[in-house]
Amino acid sequence: MGTIITRQAVATDAVRISAALDELRQEFGLTAQIAVPLPVDHNGPNFVLLAEEHNQIIGLVGAHRCHSLVKGSTFLLITDIYVVGPARKKGVATLLMNEVNALGRRIHCNAVSLIVSEVNNAALATASRAGYIKHNDMLLTYELD
Repeated sequence: MGTIITRQAVATDAVRISAALDELRQEFGLTAQIAVPLPVDHNGPNFVLLAEEHNQIIGLVGAHRCHSLVKGSTFLLITDIYVVGPARKKGVATLLMNEVNALGRRIHCNAVSLIVSEVNNAALATASRAGYIKHNDMLLTYELD
């Protein structure tokens, strides 16, 4: 693998992101396609972070800024994380999770959370390597405070 760059997506990345998502859908046998522009904005509340190698998207994370009415805190919820087949098991997902953590700090969040099925051992191991702590069967959190 060459040099991997992680960064926050911008609106001009939408076509490339859509193509990457189409590949993901094909991999999982899904037929849904996005017919409207992706909500990619530097200011949120929806964020997409990319991992690129040789100007090709090899991974992405979708995250949404949320606010807890009970705790009075703001956090990022990772909604999607995907790494293309040839780039898997090479640390790309961990790089992307670290980039989400950095984004959370930049936008003054208290934490980043991720919901993972308890049988998804690869995702659980990746989250653990990135410093996430398991709170119950499915919720993992990285505290930014």
